[in-house]
Amino acid sequence: MTEFDPLTALTSRLLADDIIRRVDEYESTRRKLKGTGRIVPYISKQQALKELDITDNTLTNWEKHGLRRYKPNYKTSLVYYLIDDISKFIVLSD
Repeated sequence: MTEFDPLTALTSRLLADDIIRRVDEYESTRRKLKGTGRIVPYISKQQALKELDITDNTLTNWEKHGLRRYKPNYKTSLVYYLIDDISKFIVLSD
């Protein structure tokens, strides 16, 4: 069988469209977060809340589902996230 049947072709097209949509969402979120002139690849928790227009509970829920948080070695209450981690998490959470 050299050609795909119509159902296989449709399924393949839908999968490809979904992958393209997710890559576009990832890149869009990544550009939005990095487009602020940021030098380091991290974003503070407060900046993430503001720039993504989400609540603290949303970030806490994402952390429960695998989003990694980063804290400086010195004693502080500051929390940071890798921009790429947030971008991937948003796209994969669909």
